[in-house]
Amino acid sequence: MTKSTKNHLLRLFIILGFLLTTFVLFYIFLLDTTLKNESSKLSFEKHLLDHEVLNDRLNTLLISYQNDEITWPTKDYDDSILIIQNFENIEIGKLSSLFNDEISNEIYLILKHETLNQVAYLPFKEVLSTTGLSLKPHDAILNKDGFIVYHEDILKIGENFFTSDLLPSNLYNELDQLMSNEESHYINYKSNNEHHILSYTTLTNNYKYVTTQLRSDYLVLFYPVIWSYLALSVLTLILFLVFSLLTIKRRFDDDVVFTKLSKTKESNLFILEVGGLGQIRNSNSYFNKSISDFNAKLITDLTSQYLDIKTLLKNKIPFYLNLDKLNQPLKARFFINKHGRNYQLIGEVINEQSNVLDKYKDLAILNRDTGLKNRLGLEEKLNELDRRSKFSLAIFTIKDIDKIKESIGKARTNEVINSFLNIIQSNIYQDMEIFHTDRSEFTILYTKDSHYDVTVSWARNLIIAVDKTVLIPDLPVKPIIDCGILHNQGNVSNMSSKEIIDALDITLERANVSSSSNLQIYTERFLDFRNQTNQLEQDIRKGILKDEFEMYMQPQYDLSLHRIKGFELLLRWNNPKYQKESPATYIKQAEKSNLIIDLGRVINEKTFIIAKTFEDTDLEFSFNISPRQLLQPGFINEFIDLKDKYQIDPAKIAIELTENILILQLDIITDKLQALKDIGFKIQLDDFGTGYSSLAYLKQLPIDIIKIDKTFVDEIETSGQSRQILRTMINLGKNLKLGVIVEGVETEKQVEIIKKESGAMIQGFFISKPIPLNEAKALLKKGINV
Repeated sequence: MTKSTKNHLLRLFIILGFLLTTFVLFYIFLLDTTLKNESSKLSFEKHLLDHEVLNDRLNTLLISYQNDEITWPTKDYDDSILIIQNFENIEIGKLSSLFNDEISNEIYLILKHETLNQVAYLPFKEVLSTTGLSLKPHDAILNKDGFIVYHEDILKIGENFFTSDLLPSNLYNELDQLMSNEESHYINYKSNNEHHILSYTTLTNNYKYVTTQLRSDYLVLFYPVIWSYLALSVLTLILFLVFSLLTIKRRFDDDVVFTKLSKTKESNLFILEVGGLGQIRNSNSYFNKSISDFNAKLITDLTSQYLDIKTLLKNKIPFYLNLDKLNQPLKARFFINKHGRNYQLIGEVINEQSNVLDKYKDLAILNRDTGLKNRLGLEEKLNELDRRSKFSLAIFTIKDIDKIKESIGKARTNEVINSFLNIIQSNIYQDMEIFHTDRSEFTILYTKDSHYDVTVSWARNLIIAVDKTVLIPDLPVKPIIDCGILHNQGNVSNMSSKEIIDALDITLERANVSSSSNLQIYTERFLDFRNQTNQLEQDIRKGILKDEFEMYMQPQYDLSLHRIKGFELLLRWNNPKYQKESPATYIKQAEKSNLIIDLGRVINEKTFIIAKTFEDTDLEFSFNISPRQLLQPGFINEFIDLKDKYQIDPAKIAIELTENILILQLDIITDKLQALKDIGFKIQLDDFGTGYSSLAYLKQLPIDIIKIDKTFVDEIETSGQSRQILRTMINLGKNLKLGVIVEGVETEKQVEIIKKESGAMIQGFFISKPIPLNEAKALLKKGINV
């Protein structure tokens, strides 16, 4: 058994002892203090209720007698028969104690008339019975002098209560003093091994109503609480014991595994078992011998270098450690293996003879293509920085590098990246270091940044320099540079290196999506942006599951036939949270997160359902697909399955492509489009004329219809040149025997111009905005004549 396991056992026994002590002390407090006091209070409250009933009854009877409303026996008297001249209006006692001509020993309630020399009387037992009360053997009613005036045992009547056997003699003085000072109260006492609660209150005319009750009669009400507490205590102890046994077993298992590991590995390796915070739980003899002059509880105790051990362990990242606090400093390289809840560290001592430190380190922290330090190298550099110093990070990337690669190939893309890097290197200042953190992404660390504003200006000038430079000849796409800047200020100084790099990535994301500026400076609000993006992704997933997405329909009007010939189907999100959002927002996020595959299937299915609804018409329906969908394996089979499922003529379905799709793997896309065309589906080229290679696509791809972009329509009312361009494009389509749809038609004059030029189909707000299915049906029924 290792020392760590022994210490763990000791801690478990201490915790067990603490739990037992706590449970016992709390039980004593709960039972002997709290519950017993509550029992006494309940008993006294019961007495107060009985007192209130009895006292109200006495006063009511007196008032009723004065009003001649009771039919009790009465007795007229004069001074000659009175024993007590001035007796009270309510008396409890024998008639013979008031009148010398009476001999009955029965105890009565005697009521005195306020105007007549007359009393009414009734046996007190009968009065009690009308109230529902009955006095127990230890209950009594006393007069103001402490003598018993009523008791169920007639022999007790007339005795002094304080000297009677109704309560223990050691209680007489205490109770007498209490009654002298308090109108009502209670007192606890023990008699014959039973606990009693004596309660008293003052009735009319200073009579004392005294009751005695067993405390156990009220304590029983709390038995569920007591048993629940005992059950909870026992359950807690059982669970703790089970937990303890499991942890002890795990500790023993860990010891066995560690012992085997120590025996199988070479004797010149450090082998440690540590917890999640780097606490050393076990170590082999070689490690113990090497640090024999130093007492270390944590692995970080052995070094003065900053070490985010928690992150390293969690992500199982190999690391180097300078054990510089030892009398004979060492360097070691550690690999991490997770075993159970612990981590096994296997360390190789690095010395000059082995000469492996630099070799392994270079492999880990350098980019293979440029030889610059990579993201891990940047993290290591940030670990070494004094967080109180002023430094900045600027990250630059070429936007849409994947599209550039697909357009010009990997080799020429590398030339673009190298040219970009050359511009950065020729513009850096002293105390700036370049890191190659991703394929087309470079991060500059400025370690002595005394003026943050100057750094921002430098970054802007670098972007301008790239914009003015031809990176490589004949580049078909002009590269756009995005930049994110982070200064060591505010909460940044409290971030870990990993958190700083993550914040820098978020800033670059903001630059990438911003429509106003491709240079962004980090603020804490950007973290909210990341949270919103994550929330949007979750909501898209839920929206797909809940069927919240629907297809809106925008009519396509045939000017030669003077009727609606088809519809373009456009995705809308039927969710109050996103109804005002542009569809581009959630579609773009779906593409980023790869949810576009699932969302695309929803679009496909709903398109075929709508086409099925209009299967008795000659209407055609078009919809857009994303690049990821088109390149997804099984894409063609999905369309075949939907065609067979809904028995739809494929000629009524048109798939719209944008030119940005065609940049990606044109040969594969051409084959897939030809396969769809062979099945019978139509292919439309959207946004025709906006790309540099639109004419080339007409030759290479199996296109059926071209859609002329809105930008060629906007100025045809005022520009003859714009009208000529539009005419040329329409005629081009006709000459190639292609269908032509003119998009973005919004005014009557635009319609008249297009009608003069040709009989093309038009689409736009002049005909109708995108509308839901039921409105589209109504529009078809009503008809449109342009």
